[in-house]
Amino acid sequence: MLPLAGVKVIELANLLPGPFCTLILADLGAEVIKVERPPLGDPMREIMPGSFESINRNKKSLCLNLKDDKAKNVLINLIKQSDVLVEGFRPGVAEKLGFGYEKVRTFNEKIVYCSISGYGQSGPYASLPGHDVNYLGVSGVLSISGDPQGPPAPWGGVQVADLCTSMYAALSITVSMLAREKSGQGDYLDVGMADCLLAWAGPRLGEYFSRGKPAKEKFMSRGAYGAFQTKDGRYLAVACVEDIFWNNLCRLLEREDLAQKEEYRSWSERNEHANELNNILSKYFMEKNRDEWMILLKNADIPCSPVNFFEELDHDPQISSKNLIYYFNNIPLVAFPVKFTKIEPEKIKTAPKLGEHNPEILASLGY
Repeated sequence: MLPLAGVKVIELANLLPGPFCTLILADLGAEVIKVERPPLGDPMREIMPGSFESINRNKKSLCLNLKDDKAKNVLINLIKQSDVLVEGFRPGVAEKLGFGYEKVRTFNEKIVYCSISGYGQSGPYASLPGHDVNYLGVSGVLSISGDPQGPPAPWGGVQVADLCTSMYAALSITVSMLAREKSGQGDYLDVGMADCLLAWAGPRLGEYFSRGKPAKEKFMSRGAYGAFQTKDGRYLAVACVEDIFWNNLCRLLEREDLAQKEEYRSWSERNEHANELNNILSKYFMEKNRDEWMILLKNADIPCSPVNFFEELDHDPQISSKNLIYYFNNIPLVAFPVKFTKIEPEKIKTAPKLGEHNPEILASLGY
């Protein structure tokens, strides 16, 4: 039996943060009921259908118009049977619909109620609309993103604020359910995306101040660290942070003189001269194909990896060995990534159609 089997979760959220949070819970056995409004449901269904399939698998869909009294009664009865409610509205919207925490706890005092919003439920930005790039901006992360020599740029590739918030929310929900076992009481969780992202930025923030607040170019430049193009037009990633790996690379290139240069002797010094050093290394990496370099670098015990494009993932031996990617209607769905010794996460099921489970859920509530 999965650890969250028997836990019922109501999801009142769209797009990415809330749904990814409840996906984590679903993969660990929770029954997640995604409540969607008619006629179109979660906007992600139309905006990014492939993403919708990815983050809403293993869930049930209940289509309700929460402005209708009959639909509200359905949700009230569902709340009475549930353990967790996750909502992703702007602050105040759930209350206007009649499903704020104080109201919901009158139906079920043991419920764990999790509100996910851009800036949390309080503060001068609380009511502002926003997306990932806005929370990157407020948290300071955007200021150090992009080209070290260029302006702030949201080049991360994935929605960092949304996803880190999902993970904090899922962890906090699980902890609250554990605490409930002792107290018998539910809890209210106020999860702000900018707050979560600031927490992730904590180590970098500490580094910034300890180094005397350097300019972005000095702070973010990395010597002998990054993606390098090879002769065949492909890319590999090399990461010589520790001096032992830097010395190994110099021996491999037969450039021990570089290891002895004062400018490159330490990680901090290599970063100070990153542009100059990386230009030297780039010329060497252009002399051989990526697979040739991978063999040489591995044999020399240097941190290296291929830079895979999405269409290459199935062909990477490490990725394919983990059996994490499954295809449904040509859409790749990624399974829960952690390998347990005694737990096998939920097998992947496709995302539900809008309102697919209305008959089942309504019948279970006596309608």
